[in-house]
Parts: sequence; C-alpha cells; structure tokens
Amino acid sequence: MLKDFLNAGSCRLRSFFTSPRVQKIIGVLVFFGITITILFSNFSPKQLSLKPDEVAPRDIQSNVTTVVIDEKKTAELREQAASKVQKVYQEDNFAIANAKTEIDNFYANLNQVLQSRDEDKEEKIKKLLAGAVAGKDFRPAISYYELARYIVQTGSDNLSEIQQVIWSLIYNALQKPITEEALPDAIKGIEKEIDGLFYTKQAKEIMKITAYGFMRPNMIYNQEATEKAIQEAVEAVQPVQKTIKAGEIIVREGDRVTEEQISILEQLGLQRSKSYPLTLVGTGIFVLITFWLIIQFLRRYYKEIYENSSLLLLIALIFVLILLITRFLTIIKIGDKPELNNLMGYAAPVAAGSMLIAMLLDNRLAYFMTMIMALYVGLLTEGNQLFYAIVAFVGGTVGVFRVYKLSQTSDLAKAGIYVALADILTIITLIFISGNVSLKLVFTGVIIGAINGLLSAVLMIGALPYLETAFSITSMIRLLELSNPNQPLLRRLLLEAPGTYHHSLLVGNLAEAAAEAVGANPLLVRVGAYYHDIGKLKRPEYFIENQRGGENPHAKIAPALSALIITSHIREGLELAREARLPKVIMDFIEQHHGTSLARYFYNRALEEHAEGEVSEESFRYEGPRPQSREVALVMLADSVEAAVRSLAGPTPEKIKAMVHKIIKEKLDDEQLELCELTFRDLNVAAEAFCKVLDGIYHKRIEYPENIAKELKRSGWDGNNDNQ
Repeated sequence: MLKDFLNAGSCRLRSFFTSPRVQKIIGVLVFFGITITILFSNFSPKQLSLKPDEVAPRDIQSNVTTVVIDEKKTAELREQAASKVQKVYQEDNFAIANAKTEIDNFYANLNQVLQSRDEDKEEKIKKLLAGAVAGKDFRPAISYYELARYIVQTGSDNLSEIQQVIWSLIYNALQKPITEEALPDAIKGIEKEIDGLFYTKQAKEIMKITAYGFMRPNMIYNQEATEKAIQEAVEAVQPVQKTIKAGEIIVREGDRVTEEQISILEQLGLQRSKSYPLTLVGTGIFVLITFWLIIQFLRRYYKEIYENSSLLLLIALIFVLILLITRFLTIIKIGDKPELNNLMGYAAPVAAGSMLIAMLLDNRLAYFMTMIMALYVGLLTEGNQLFYAIVAFVGGTVGVFRVYKLSQTSDLAKAGIYVALADILTIITLIFISGNVSLKLVFTGVIIGAINGLLSAVLMIGALPYLETAFSITSMIRLLELSNPNQPLLRRLLLEAPGTYHHSLLVGNLAEAAAEAVGANPLLVRVGAYYHDIGKLKRPEYFIENQRGGENPHAKIAPALSALIITSHIREGLELAREARLPKVIMDFIEQHHGTSLARYFYNRALEEHAEGEVSEESFRYEGPRPQSREVALVMLADSVEAAVRSLAGPTPEKIKAMVHKIIKEKLDDEQLELCELTFRDLNVAAEAFCKVLDGIYHKRIEYPENIAKELKRSGWDGNNDNQ
C-alpha cells in the first residue's frame, strides 16, 4: 500500500516538473537569480561604507569628471535666506472695536460697584483692578487698596474722565500697525504719555492698568503665509556646485572623513548611502520589469518561441553571456587613468548577442533584445552610463542590419567591421558632446570601438555552431553551407539527375525572387528549393526533366503505378535527407512542396483507361502535408510554375503571365495554401516576381541582319550563348 502511494506521489511530482508551464516558471526564476547576482556583484564591491570622523583606509578618488553639490555650503545659504524672511502679518479689522468693548465693560463694572450699597466696595474694586492686569508684566506704583479708595472717594465723574483720556491714548496708538512683538513698546509709549499728563498719581496708575490690561495688537501673525515665504526663499537659493575631476582624490588615506566628503562620495556612487537597501530593491524591480517586457513581447509577437522552452533557454543564455562579458570588462583597468578606464564601458559586445539572436531566431526580436541589453550595459558600467547604453544599442542594431541577409560566410567578418565603424563614430560623437575632448580620449575611443566590433564578431562566429547544434537550429551560415554545389547530395543530383538539378536551380531563383518581394526568408527559400526534389535520385529516369528523347518508362506501366512512383519521391527524399542529416527546416521543403496535390496527368490517364470504372482520386494525390510556411508555399508555386511554363510552346510574356496566374489559382482552389501565411497581396506580388524572372529566361532573341549574323558566325559566335 505504501509502495503504491509513493509511486503515485512520484508520478505526480514528475508530471508536475515536466509541465511546460512549470518548467518555464522555474527557468525564469533561475535566470532572474543569475541576472540579479550579476547586477549586485557590480554594486556591492565598489561601494564603501564610511562614517563621519572615521579614518580612511586608503586614498579614495573619483572615477569620473562630474559636478557635485556642496551640501554644507548650500545648507548654510538656505538657512541665511530663511532667517531673512520677515513674518507675514494681516490686519485685524476688529482690534479697535474689541479694545473699546473690553475697556467700556471694565469701567462699567467699576461704576456698578461704586453705585452699589455694598460695604465692601473698595475690596471689589481692588479685585477688578488686579484682575485687569493678571498675568501681565505690570506692577502699579500705588497699591490696589489705595487705588480702590481713590476711586470710591472721587466718584463716577472722575472715573469717566479717566476712561475718556486712556481710550483716547489707546485709540491713537492703534492707528499704527502693532504686532505681538511690538505690543510692549506700544504700551510703554502710552505709559510715557500718561506720565506727561497733569493728573494725580492715582489717576495715572489707573490709566496704566487700563493700557496694560486691554491694549491688543492690530496685526495678526499668518503662520501659513510665513512658512510659504520661507520655503520660496529657500528654494530660490541655487545649490552650490563644484566640479570633481576624474582621478581627483576625495579622501586621503589616514585622514578623518568629514560629512562633506561623505556627501561627495555618495553623489559619486562610491559611498553606500542609507538608501542602499532600496537600491537593491529597485534593481530587483528593474530586472522584473525587463523580464516581464520580454515575456509579453514574445507572447504577443512570437508565440511559437514563447511556447518553445528550448528557444526561451537560448535567448536567456545569450542574454546572460553578454551580461557576464560586460561585467568582466568593467573590472579591467587601463593603468591608473580613470578617464580611460571608464571608456571600457564602450567595449560591451552587445552586437554579438544581437547578431546571434538575428541569425538563430528573428531580426525583429533581435532589435528588441538589443534595446534591453543596452539598458543593462548602462547599469553595469561606471561613468556616463547613458553614453555606454547608446553605443551598445547602435552597435547591436548595425550588427542586426548586417546579418539580416547573408550571401556568403565572409559577410560575418564584414558585419564585425561595420559594427566597429558604427561604434567608433558613435563614441567619438559622444566624446564631442561631453565636451571633455582630448587626443588621448579620442584615440582610446577609436581603439575600444574597433575592439568591440572585432570581439562581437569573434564571439558570434565562435558561439554560433555550438548554439546551432545544441538547440537544433538552422542558421543562415548553415544554409549557406548547404547551398554549396559541392554538397554530396547536390553533386549527386548534378551527375545522376541533371535535369532535376537544373530544374531545382530555376525553382530556387524563382522562389528567391518571390521571397524577397513578399518579405520571406530568401536564403531559406533558395536552399530549400535546391533540395526539394532530391528524392528523384532513386529513379531519375521516371521524371520528364531527366528524359533526353529516350523511351518514356511510364508508357509501359499502369497510371496508378506511375503515380505511386512519382509521389514516392517525397518519401525517398526524406530518407536521403535523414541519412545526410539535413536540418528539419529543409526536410519540410521536401515533405510539403507538393502538399496533397493531385498527380493530374496520371489521374486523367487512369480515367481514360477506366472509363466505365471508378478511379479513386485519393490514390493519385501526394501524402502531404500541405505547406506550413510562406517559404515552402513559395517553393511549391515556383516548382509548379517552372514546370508549366517550360511546357509552353513559344512562351511570350502574356502566355507566361496567364500560366502563372492559372497555377496560383489552381493551388488556391485545391486548398493547398490554406495553412501558410501568404495573403492575396503576397500572391499577387509573388506572381509579378515569377513573371519577371521567367520573362528574363524565355525572352525573345533579337534577330540580327544577315550581314551581321555572318560576321558573328565568322568570329566564332554560334548563337547559343546569348543570354538576352
């Protein structure tokens, strides 16, 4: 029972890990971890973690020429600007009215006590006087008890006169702006005026109590407006900048590190700032974003690649390889010259990865990956990271341009030269833009640009065959090798079935012209056409192009047998292809170039011979499958068109055009083009390309006058080598 349970669990676990979705997720996580490690290795070693007043363990110098902010001086200037900002006040329109009300109420209370019949009038008045200045910085020169007795003895009329006089003084004072800070001075001014009046000491003290007790500022402090003014003043102060030269020593060994030096080190990226953990988090998020962009791009535009774990692994390997080489180059130092060491960022061989992706997968995908890899070059390098990313992008893009259409293997080396020239021109341009121009920098930039192109070409040429073999991909280089006439199968075709060989060459020319016109892969189409009929090597004499006026072997056998022999060249071609280890993409041409078409000639013969019986059409059809790609479909059409036009008597442009369109219509009606991606527009463009090539082959010869013809014959020209 336990054994069965373990076996079942093992099966479920095995099926879980063999699931394409699970494998894809695991693969993404693995390469995410590798990418993060490469980026972190670039951040961690080069950053210091110094503290103020700590002794520097070594000389610390700048790697770049840049402008930094003197934060200490900037902070001082901002403090000065903030301190010069005056407080903002707004007028209190009710200050006078409120003061008048409070004073009237105070004297009304005093009068009320005077007019009462209470025996303790003096005590109550004493409390009112003391309460008026409670909490104020004022002490009367005469005791509150004596002042209370004075008020009781002099009566209400005298008190009313005191009220009028003090209010007049306060009112006049409030005609000027008085802030909270200016209030004590304003009260003292009133106090001096009171001292100059011709009143008794008691009356003057009562006036002073009134002034201290009820005088109020008429300007109110606006905190929000003041803070805004301070903020504007602080922001108006421009940061104090200073230029740090490449190679300049920021901190010397044995010196105590100051806060100002730490600030400069942080701005140069040499000091691990307090936000270092956030830097690592940001780096991880950046990697996540780029991975998400790549996955979404593949899902939307390259579904066949997205669903193929092997091809995803190929993209990841190329990507990581370029990152590792770039990281290694950032470690290399040229002597003790930071300005030269920083130029090593221009040597990142992004073009190698771009060209590999273009040749092994797709050129448009290569452009997208070039952009992503260029962004990573900017992260992995020191100095002017934007410039390094620009050079990487330009070099990679030019590399894709140069390998998009290869006609010979030497084009790979030429691609490296073009990449080098593009890098050199871009590097020099960026040096000029930076303004830090010197002959040494320009010369070093030229050398590094040339190294970049050479390194990219070497890496691409070196890695290409291994990646081809490991991932079973047929690159353009492999196609070029297969197009060599000295390939064993092509030599056999030339010697044993020369008619088929010549026919294959013509089909290749036709299909290649059509492929260029519709945007398909011309090289793949040409090579596929060369090999599409290799199955005819088994019985070449049974195919009309190899019959040179002899007896037709089909005349002695039944139409069904003839059809079987003819259609079997597909199966026999696949057998020869497997023996020769031809790539699957070429075997697709062999297998699909006839689709499920009908061997119409032998089918019609069978109908004639069995007029009364039933003839199965299926037994006269090819096994298929129908063309699955535009390239194979173009070879199918070119194959049929070439054979049909060859059979025309006296072909003219009009006859050729009519025949080409007839063949294409028949293939459409027979549903042979249902599974490929050719549009009606593509078919029209392909038909025009076919006609143009065929017109060149079957054009009408010029008829020379008799005297010229004799002269040409006398000179050795026999009329058969005219290529018009």
